[in-house]
Amino acid sequence: MPTLPKAKALPGLHEAVALEVQQHTPKPACILDIAAGNGALSKRLLDLGYAVVANDLDRSGWALPDLPLAQIDLNRPFAPSFADQGIRTIAAVEIIEHLENPRAFLRECREIVPPGGHLLVTTPNVTSAFSRAMFFRLGTMPFFHPREYHLSGHITLLPHWLLAEHTRAAGWKIVRTCFAGQNEPTSPVQRIGASSARWIGRFSQEAEQQSGCVLFVLQRDGS
Repeated sequence: MPTLPKAKALPGLHEAVALEVQQHTPKPACILDIAAGNGALSKRLLDLGYAVVANDLDRSGWALPDLPLAQIDLNRPFAPSFADQGIRTIAAVEIIEHLENPRAFLRECREIVPPGGHLLVTTPNVTSAFSRAMFFRLGTMPFFHPREYHLSGHITLLPHWLLAEHTRAAGWKIVRTCFAGQNEPTSPVQRIGASSARWIGRFSQEAEQQSGCVLFVLQRDGS
């Protein structure tokens, strides 16, 4: 059996997304993995018994040769590209911070799913203890600084309250907001930030402070 591709996401994030998919989408419904990366989440969803449509503009790391990969640019109108494919739920994992217009993205996603369909969207948790500590010490955040801007393409910083406002403005109902993914310091500077975060975390053990990503479960209403 093919092994699961290594997830290019914080530890625990794909597991959290898959759990929410199972809670809100019956099998064998079709899931659109709209920024599929190397295919790790797509493979996880396939193994759970879902049909999967995968998309990613960059196919260089695609690890699932038996699953076709669309290459649709999410900075342009994209809903017609996924019409008539029976998509019930969209997983938008760690993509919205890469896009020029988050609200336009959310509106396009709403056109893809039927009434009652779902969108799961994640973004870095910029209000976590780790992020606050990094900003206090350096004036930048773990996923939002010049290096990430140029190398990772993180161009849109979205605190969870702002993303909530965007989702409502785009016509989505917020079903659930949760926090997932463990921060992994990868440099001496980030390890210093993590040390400060542990001190801040003593005052709050809430998932919002301890987790690296925020996860919204959204539902399209009946219109």
